[in-house]
Amino acid sequence: RRSTRQIIAQSAKLTPPLHLNPIVLMYPPGGPGALNIMRSDLKRLEPEEYLNDTLIEFGLKLWLSELREKDPLLADQIHVFSSFFYKKLNTKNVEEGFQSVRKWTAKVDLFSKKYIIVPINEK
Repeated sequence: RRSTRQIIAQSAKLTPPLHLNPIVLMYPPGGPGALNIMRSDLKRLEPEEYLNDTLIEFGLKLWLSELREKDPLLADQIHVFSSFFYKKLNTKNVEEGFQSVRKWTAKVDLFSKKYIIVPINEK
């Protein structure tokens, strides 16, 4: 079993420094919940590659934003969770999973929504 220190050290080796992996897009620009699309994320858009959580979340946010412009009433009936929601919720201990996401909907009345989107990105 690897320690947290070993995991962080390994992650640091895999993640290039910011100056080598610059931010190419922040969406929404400066808004709450903004996503940083890094140069390394763009490689995931090539053929035979899988999308990562950041790109999936970006696509869903962009889609919902465009829908809000075209059909605001429909957009208000939709709630899109982050792809990390399912990862946090899906633990062996059900209570632990619930506790880790219970505040994610504190400001949203899910029962007033017609559609709830929970993206799942597993390797």
